[in-house]
Amino acid sequence: MRITFLFIALFFALSSQAQLQFWNTNATSNMPLFEVKWGEKTTIYSKVGYETKPTYVFNKVAPQVYNGDGRTKFKMIVESVDSVAKRIFEIHYTHYRQTNYYLGYIKATYIYHDKRPIKVLEEHYETVKNP
Repeated sequence: MRITFLFIALFFALSSQAQLQFWNTNATSNMPLFEVKWGEKTTIYSKVGYETKPTYVFNKVAPQVYNGDGRTKFKMIVESVDSVAKRIFEIHYTHYRQTNYYLGYIKATYIYHDKRPIKVLEEHYETVKNP
């Protein structure tokens, strides 16, 4: 009975940590925020004028790739293609267990379909709120 209760309590505890929000450490960046909803999706927000809007939504989250030295790392590569460019996003984030703090990183590569050169952006993020 206790084991069943423990599994149910663990399930609800993990489902309550349903979302992580990362803010860019560079206030002038065009990608000020990205959000991870555990088990569902990853959303990258962009600045449109003075507003921040969800621009890229990927129906997956980064799998865990490392667990040691007091940190857990997550990494994934996703892409978005439209008539203007092919965009490749390398998304990394690390959970530091000692402080319960997350740091994030996105490397965005834009490969344009016209004659513009390839553009690579590297952005660093911190968590908005510890889960």
